[in-house]
Amino acid sequence: MNQSLDALMGSICRALRDEIAPELQSDHARSQLAGVLDVLGKVERMVVWSPDVTREQLELLDACLARVAARLAAAGQTAPSGLAPASTARPETQAALQAALADAERRFARFTDWLFSPPDGLPAPLAGELHDQLRTALRLTLKAQRRLVPSADFSSMTAPSPAADAQGVFK
Repeated sequence: MNQSLDALMGSICRALRDEIAPELQSDHARSQLAGVLDVLGKVERMVVWSPDVTREQLELLDACLARVAARLAAAGQTAPSGLAPASTARPETQAALQAALADAERRFARFTDWLFSPPDGLPAPLAGELHDQLRTALRLTLKAQRRLVPSADFSSMTAPSPAADAQGVFK
């Protein structure tokens, strides 16, 4: 599922409110729809939509940035500002998790920009190590995101249909 929970629930509620509600003729049906919209609104605030991949991406980016900062410090180089997360608290809600990932992506972009225009005096071997860290983090992040894309099951499309007996019963 590539759509966020907020976008999905918003689309469902909007369709029910804008497309279905005007077509309902009875008061009972309208009150039932109002109840459904109320429940969907409450569910949206309580449910976390598959946080595993988002959390994995966050951890990958944070780990990469921590390794980069440590490696630069070990080499006596100054890391670009703003690589550390604003908070070390583990995000517990969907909104907090998405905000933390967005922050990690901004920090990672800052590192990427810095690495492609490094300061004078950054040794080439160190720059190479940092580029390797960047590539590894990007590859692993894309690998995590790839799991969100459903795979087609072509075998079910090409498998032979079960044969029916003379009475039309499938065996």
